[in-house]
Amino acid sequence: MSIIKEIKSRRDSVLILALIVTLVLSTTIISSAMTASSKTVDYWQLKLGNKTVAVFDNESQAKEVIEQVKAKYVAKGANVEAVEIDPALTVNQITVKASDEQPKVEKGTKKLVDKLLGDEKASKTYTVQDGDTLWDIAAAFGTDVDTILAANPNVSLESLMPGDVIKFSSKSSLLTVTVKEKVTSDKAVEFDTVYEDTDALYEGEEEVKTEGVQGTEKVTEVVTKSNGKVVSTKVLSSKTVKAPESAVVLRGTKTKETPAAQSSSSNSRSNSSSSRASSSRSYAGSSQSGYSANGNTILAAAYSQLGVGQDCTSLVSNSLAAAGIYFHGWPQQYASLGSWTSNPVPGDIVIYDTHVAIYAGGGTAVHGGWNGGTTAVGPVSCSANLIGYIHIG
Repeated sequence: MSIIKEIKSRRDSVLILALIVTLVLSTTIISSAMTASSKTVDYWQLKLGNKTVAVFDNESQAKEVIEQVKAKYVAKGANVEAVEIDPALTVNQITVKASDEQPKVEKGTKKLVDKLLGDEKASKTYTVQDGDTLWDIAAAFGTDVDTILAANPNVSLESLMPGDVIKFSSKSSLLTVTVKEKVTSDKAVEFDTVYEDTDALYEGEEEVKTEGVQGTEKVTEVVTKSNGKVVSTKVLSSKTVKAPESAVVLRGTKTKETPAAQSSSSNSRSNSSSSRASSSRSYAGSSQSGYSANGNTILAAAYSQLGVGQDCTSLVSNSLAAAGIYFHGWPQQYASLGSWTSNPVPGDIVIYDTHVAIYAGGGTAVHGGWNGGTTAVGPVSCSANLIGYIHIG
């Protein structure tokens, strides 16, 4: 009996031990499972408005994308007052359980930045129509002539013909970066023109007595740019550095003689005519006889367009229209409206290889498409190659 009792006792001990081991293992497994299910991973979403455009595994890389987008439109050394991105680019931290499916993590920033700023799209094309000019086409597509010529090496100003195909490449940006900069610069101040009546000249004739001189002022303004293009300027302050000097123009009041009077005083007229011919009118140091009153009208019309955003051919065509001359074409085609002269006077047309302007005297001209696309007075010498001057007689 004692042996049987001993065997039963040992059996019970083994069962108890097995039960204890089972309980310990179960507890360990449950604990491990609970620990694993409680683990999490942190990520940072880059959001464009309400849309997630990328996920990063570190915050600094996500923020770097925003800085690179801003840097695209902020010049080094610029006095920046504000930078806004629309839709807004924001970084948002998220936590994902380790046991759940993990998001795809962005590797690097360059491709994403390029995508946000604008991917190159397939080129558009335009077939030239009869009467088209490159300036008209550029304006219609929101670009400029230089960009068209660069993208179409087979196209030239002189050989553009109906049927030619012009290619355009466009960019599609997913956002708009608005930058406000404080800019201080020296700007030209236009001079006034003062007229003095004189009986030394016939009615309709004019002569420059004193050349006008541009002044200079230091202007501080806030310039607002949208994706690099100027959309507005606000002048904060201006200070005159040099005052402009008015031009003085003599305006004739003398009545021309009738044919009968001319016949009875031919000797007197001849002497007077010779005297006038020997001292023909001058402008900017050069003489120009036979100067037409059209020049004054054309120049005045050009001045009235200062600050207007337009290309060079629009400026010249609008100025000519004020004198009853209606024409619009390529720069060199304006040469057909008058005669070439080596002694330009105000109101003459300045012809370049890819540009056209109105001569203002003193080595200056009124240019369209100048300094950001506006109409302004500047030197005759510019980036285009000067061909010559056309006098409208």
